[in-house]
Amino acid sequence: MKVQRFSITMPPATLAQVEARQANPQDEQSTDRSSTIAKSLDRYFYALAAARRGMRSRFSAGEQGLLLDVLNGALFAAPCAAGFLEHEVAVAVIDGGAEKWQVDGPALIKKLKALHYCEKLALIDAAERWWNRVARGEQPAVGEMLDYPRTSGRMESDHDAGK
Repeated sequence: MKVQRFSITMPPATLAQVEARQANPQDEQSTDRSSTIAKSLDRYFYALAAARRGMRSRFSAGEQGLLLDVLNGALFAAPCAAGFLEHEVAVAVIDGGAEKWQVDGPALIKKLKALHYCEKLALIDAAERWWNRVARGEQPAVGEMLDYPRTSGRMESDHDAGK
């Protein structure tokens, strides 16, 4: 597999997490660092794909539309921010989002509260990717949020295909 070389910057706490997974953390130029980061990202992307796949049948197109409205431009950058998802949706429901999308707002909030952390991350990631498609000029259907086109990555494609 062809790999691309580039540099990244990261906060000290993130670097410490990478180093905890490296065989040779003292070797700053080690390919071990790159492979550790790549392996960690592959695991993260696979976990998101698995969670997304498990949620496809659990959220209607209307519920996905409400989630897309809530997550449009929202910044869930901090790792703990995913825990606020149902609170953001509750505000949208109060503001008329449930009527707009013709969904049972309280039932959606209950459904979101029952999700585990990785599933919430997968919803946020799916919405970000959906909005990125819109920004690139695509016109994805609202109900495609959890079922967007596969990337070229074998790992995610295999998982989406159920392999």
